[in-house]
Amino acid sequence: MSWSLEVSTEFEQDYQKLCGRNVGLRRAVDAKIAQLREAPLHHQPLQAPLQGVRRGHVGGSFVLIFEPDVGHSTVRLLRLAHHDEAYGI
Repeated sequence: MSWSLEVSTEFEQDYQKLCGRNVGLRRAVDAKIAQLREAPLHHQPLQAPLQGVRRGHVGGSFVLIFEPDVGHSTVRLLRLAHHDEAYGI
C-alpha cells in the first residue's frame, strides 16, 4: 500500500534550494520519498519536542523530516536539511 504525500511550504523551499542544481541529491531525495510512501513507520521516530515526527537520512549528510498520519495513510514532508541544522525546526 502506498501512502499519499502532503508537502509543506518549508520542504518545497528546502527542496528547491538544495536540489535545484544538484541532480545527485535530487535523485537521492526522490528515492527516499518513494521509500517513505511504502513504509513510513520503518524510519526513526524523534524524541520530544519532536514527538510524532520521524527522520530519514539522505545521501549521508542530509535528513528528511516527516510526519506520518496513520489514520489517513498520509506522509507530510516537513523539512529537508543538512544534518547539523535539521533538528532546529
